[in-house]
Amino acid sequence: MTILAAFMPLVHYNCSRHLRLFLCAVFAPVCSEHVAMQIPACKPLCLSVRRDCEPALSSLSLPWPNMLDCERFPDGKTVTLCVQPFAEESLSAELPAVPQVIPSLQTAPILQPQWPPALMQPIQSAQTILPAVRTNQIHHQCPPHFVQTPDVEAVTCAPHCGSDAYYRSEDKKFAERWMTGWAWLCFLSTLFTLLTFWVEPSRFRYPERPIVFLALCYNLLSVAYTIRGAIGAENLSCTTQDDGISYVPVNDGLRSVPCTLWWLARHYLGLASSAWWAVLCGCWLLSARNEWSSEALHNIAPYLHATAWGIPALITGGSLLSRSVSADELTGLCQISDDSALWLEVLPHAILLLLGCIFASVAGLALVRVRRAVRLAGRSATKLERLMTRLGIFALLYALPALGGLACVLHESSVRPRWRTLALLAALDCRATQNCSPGPVYRAAGLEVVLLRLFLSLVVGVTSGMWVWSGKTCRAWSRLLAAPSKPLRPQQGMQHIGQNVYQGYKPESANMA
Repeated sequence: MTILAAFMPLVHYNCSRHLRLFLCAVFAPVCSEHVAMQIPACKPLCLSVRRDCEPALSSLSLPWPNMLDCERFPDGKTVTLCVQPFAEESLSAELPAVPQVIPSLQTAPILQPQWPPALMQPIQSAQTILPAVRTNQIHHQCPPHFVQTPDVEAVTCAPHCGSDAYYRSEDKKFAERWMTGWAWLCFLSTLFTLLTFWVEPSRFRYPERPIVFLALCYNLLSVAYTIRGAIGAENLSCTTQDDGISYVPVNDGLRSVPCTLWWLARHYLGLASSAWWAVLCGCWLLSARNEWSSEALHNIAPYLHATAWGIPALITGGSLLSRSVSADELTGLCQISDDSALWLEVLPHAILLLLGCIFASVAGLALVRVRRAVRLAGRSATKLERLMTRLGIFALLYALPALGGLACVLHESSVRPRWRTLALLAALDCRATQNCSPGPVYRAAGLEVVLLRLFLSLVVGVTSGMWVWSGKTCRAWSRLLAAPSKPLRPQQGMQHIGQNVYQGYKPESANMA
């Protein structure tokens, strides 16, 4: 049943209208008390399915399974009965020499095949799922480098920790170095922003104050990625199964406490950063369009904090209740599973991003009108134009990477489940083939997309420090670093005052003289 279930994504992909009939004939041959043999599939049926489905496998760099080699099936010359499609003209045309030797199942009413109902019903998921059975009945169904996870709602084959199941070891090492390097850059950039706020807090008044909390979110997020690189994937995203140690499978993320805690921190901080982006744009909207002062915005700061920190907490709690958390073999990170990524990952971030972009657009139009009014009044608008330029660059540096990251998540959630299941099919086929070494022998599909997503999720923290890249920051830091040498001047002033007092003082003996 494991091998049969591995073909479910191909059925869901609907690459051939005869695929279900072919799989049933291969893995559950028709048996009847009136026939003294199992009825196999016909070779033309296999050739037709291979002609339709092989391009789908080739697009994912996967070969046609050896277990389905069409040369293994009879062409009608050695047997009197085999399975072919009902009323299929193209297949019957391929067998002109034996039209009467291979009867169709439609002309054999005594045969009542009992095929698995899974193939006769619509496929609901592209996962490699087996019916839930007892543990002692499912041993040795997964290929090498995979571990069975039977203690959840469905039995799946999850990658074994420390083995190369879907990805090569060099790909995983490069992804870890790539992630850790950008995490350190994000940490240093956001730390500089936070320290600048500590040096000169009066400079970050509303509506600019949300930039500090945006940098705080990405600073903590970079710390989470750095911790992942320090402790390793095995200590974060692996859990013990009956057959060994595997990466945390889908719908079982709560079994691993480190995986759950890391995902909670990462998911919450990501949503909080998106919320502070929307709050930042909303503050600029109130300031530019409604002419709110900094004091007025400061008065509603408690409500802004409650919104920016509270809404992500509610969304994260709801996502945790869904238990849709799994670990990725390539990055070793715990994340939302692919089948729930659209609703739990993409949709909340997209709403907050869109809301912030709308606020920023309206605020930008308001600033354009203010600049026009200033010019009509005959005053200089240089400072206002400089501010508008900074706001526009900052908005683009945030919105474009955030939008690209969401596009990467959508692409992964749509392509990766099918690719992983077909890769598992290739591993099962390798186990059934002689002289085949287990493990990924092809290029990992989607590696570039994963690396791009990691880059886009951390580069926003790097570019958020753009707001403090100015001469004011240099002067603030120079005053702080030069502060220890400045107290010498008052002491010198006191010495001059003492000398003047001493020179002006005359003893009584001198006056008497």
